This record gives sequence, structure tokens and C-alpha cells, in this order.
Amino acid sequence: MPTPPADVQSGHRLHLSGEMRSARRARALVREVLTAAGRVECLDAAELACTELVTNAVLHAHTDLVLTVRIGPGDVRVEVRDFNPALPVQRHYGVESTTGRGLGLVALVTDTHGVSDVDEHGKTVWFTVGAAGIGPAQHTAQWEPESAVGVSSAGDRGTGGTVQLLGMPVGLWLAALEHHDALLRELAFVHVRHPVHGVDLAAADRARRRISSAVLAAQASNEPPPVGASPHGCLAGSTSSYEARDIVLDVAEGMSADVAALQEALDVVEAFARQGRALVRPGLPEIVAVRDWACGQIIAQLGGVAPAPWRGRFDEHRRSATDPDAAIQFEGVLADVRRSSRRLVAADDTNRIVAVSGPLASTLGWSPDELVGRRIVVLIPERLRDAHVAGFTRHLTTGQSHVLGSPLALPVLRADGTELDCHVLIDQIRHTPARTLYLAAIDPDPLHPPQVASAASPNR
Repeated sequence: MPTPPADVQSGHRLHLSGEMRSARRARALVREVLTAAGRVECLDAAELACTELVTNAVLHAHTDLVLTVRIGPGDVRVEVRDFNPALPVQRHYGVESTTGRGLGLVALVTDTHGVSDVDEHGKTVWFTVGAAGIGPAQHTAQWEPESAVGVSSAGDRGTGGTVQLLGMPVGLWLAALEHHDALLRELAFVHVRHPVHGVDLAAADRARRRISSAVLAAQASNEPPPVGASPHGCLAGSTSSYEARDIVLDVAEGMSADVAALQEALDVVEAFARQGRALVRPGLPEIVAVRDWACGQIIAQLGGVAPAPWRGRFDEHRRSATDPDAAIQFEGVLADVRRSSRRLVAADDTNRIVAVSGPLASTLGWSPDELVGRRIVVLIPERLRDAHVAGFTRHLTTGQSHVLGSPLALPVLRADGTELDCHVLIDQIRHTPARTLYLAAIDPDPLHPPQVASAASPNR
């Protein structure tokens, strides 16, 4: 990596270290230059956009930065140069996501913006404000590079061969990706004040980017043909495919260490989330399982082990004690579910069944006590589980859901392995922003008797 210019205090350029506190120094320079130039009307937008660009570079470039502020005859231009050629990507996450808004926010408050000077040594991300006759609302939120000929968008081409991720559950990984982004961002902020020993955020981000780029590329292709089913009626509420695909991943030298760093970083912040010390919720077991499988496969294959396909390592039958806090907070609701003459089931925000009515348990061939403590996927046919888990993870991460309060027609899995077509209505009861209960009314469709589930086995 080339050495960036030295710190220049006399002009409008400043060399910044690749750490979160650099955003404060960047804002100070913007404020100083614009105030001296008499462009205070641009100050709020410029400070906000500059903060986002510097923060984004710190989180994803992992290099030193050079900030340049230029006062032109018609506008103000702010540039952030980093020394990583990976291009910025605008995420399109939900309104309650804790990450993925920075570039969209820059686009919203600036007149023009883009990426320039892209080469193997880095890139410059820039914006302008204050141009007469141009307003932020007249510019689209796109981040197209001005010149990126011959530069890999991933920023690091594979040089260490390939590995195969056989039967990668694309829907699960894409839902996990959004969760991983939020977790790593959270860890980066924690790391500023309380450095976590043994965590390499730059290496973790390299591994996350490389795996996810390969999965996204495979999803965009037409091969192989889809496997599985569309997630209609799951909390994702999307018609996008959740198929399994065989992924061929180009690997770079040292990727084994990067993947190990990704696992370590995510384990650390998952532990914080379980302790209530993070804004992000911990991942569902399936999301953690697919991440561990993918990372484990890369490390194993780089060590000479043959590929092993994803087998859906879920243990939907393992029971655990219900959360005592949830039991107290929702005590009245849970008691009503248990006593109800309707077919009802309640699950917490870990996807675990916390109460079920007698009529529903009987209809599905269980007793209420047998179901409480199991994961809700025990009632979902196997071919739909990936879609459900992916959708529920995205719902927890972003707040998005297209099915809550909407009548659904879904197959429900009975204890003997048969499927029962049902009318399902799901609602949520929020006690606090951090605690939510999900309540489903499940009524058999009288026109469709139970069917033997394909590839299903008795659940007891």
C-alpha cells in the first residue's frame, strides 16, 4: 500500500488515520474551511456527508485516509481518499436496520456525488454541495465510479485457488449478510473505546466481502436450476428465490486466516448481543450454523480436505427453557394462549415456542408440553425452513415484514410427518423495543385433508 501524503495543516487537506475518531477531525476541518469561506449555508449538509464518508471508509477500507475540502466558484467539494480499491456499495436495508444507510444519506443531502481516481492503489469518494440551482432531491442516489477500468470491484482478486461451497443456502446467507454487517459495525464502534483483544476487523471484513460477493454473483446467474421452494407466507414475504446453489469461490493467499478472523469477530459481538450489550440481536441458530459451515468449509478445503455440502444443520427438536424475562413480561398473553379454545401458538423473538393452546397441539398430534421449548420450525415443512429463517432474521434485523396481520395459506407439519394445509394469521405483540412476542392463529383448511410430506420424517 503506498504511503499517503503527510498531514497538511496549512491547506484544505488532512491526513487521517483509519479509526473512528477521525470522523471528528474531518468535521472540524470542513467546519473551519467553510466558515472561513463564508459558506455556512452548506455547513450542516457537508459535515453530515463528510462524517458518513469517513466512517464508511474506516469501516470498510481499513486504511489511512486523506480528506480534501475545495471551495470552488460555484460549490463546495469534499473528497475522501482511501487506499483500498474496493468500491463503495450502497445497501438497501430496512428502516430499522442499524447499518446500510450511510451512502444513501450522503446522496440525500448532497448535490452530486461519486467515486473517482480508482486504481489498484485505492479510490476517492466525493460529493459537492452549495451549487446554485441544484438541489439534493434532483440527484439520484447512485454510486457509479468515474473510472474503474480493470479494477476488481471486490478489490482483491483470488490468487490462492478455489474452494467449493456445495448446496449453499443462498437465502440464509443473504439474510445473514445483513446481520453480519450490523454486527461488525457494532463491534467497530465498541472497539474504539474498549479494544477487543485478538479481533482483526480488517481481516474479518475481507472474508465477509469475498464470500458474500461470490454468493451474490451465483444468485444473479441462471445456473444451477433452483432447488427448494419460494418463501411465500414466511416472514420474508418476498418472491425472491431462496434456492441452494453450488458456489465456486476464488480464494486469496491468507484467506484462511481472514475467515478465522471473521468467525472470531462475529462470535465476540454475538456474545455481546446475548448479554444485552449491543444494539443488534443475536443471530438465530440456523444463521450461526450456516456461517460456521461456510467458514469451516473454506478453512478445511484450504487445508486439503474435500468439500462437504450443507446439510441443514438445524436441531428443531432440541428443547430449552423459555426466557424467564419473556415469561414475566408476557405472562397474561401466554396464559390466555394456554387457556384458549382457539388454535393458537406463541413464539418469542428467538423463534422458540413459549405457549400453545390445547386445540392446536391436539390438531397437530402433540401435547402442549411437548411443543413448548422447541423451535417454531418444528411446525414448518423442511423445504420451507430456509425461507422462514431467512425472512425472520431479516425481520429482526430491519423490522421489515410483509406477512404480519395478513391471512396466509400455508402447509403446517404435524408430529407424524404429514402436512396439513392451514389458514394462518400472524401478529406481533411488542412489550418493549427489545422484546417481542409473535402470536399465530392456525386453522386447518376443511377442503384439504392432511397430506404425507415429501422427504419428511416423524418428528417425535
